[in-house]
Amino acid sequence: MTIVVDQTLEFILSKLDERSNELQGFIAQGTIKDFTEYHKLCGVIQGLTFAKETITGLAKRLETDDDE
Repeated sequence: MTIVVDQTLEFILSKLDERSNELQGFIAQGTIKDFTEYHKLCGVIQGLTFAKETITGLAKRLETDDDE
């Protein structure tokens, strides 16, 4: 079961990374229309980062619980 959970969490993290990198690419390319769009994308990236941190924390907790 642990392997499936690890693989699932890794898959989710990779998808969050992909999306974050995609959005950062949009910003870096300079194709953003205005500050409102820039601000929105920054918020989405912050949300993705928060989700990644939450999932990473969960994975560490699950790993610790398995060790006990």
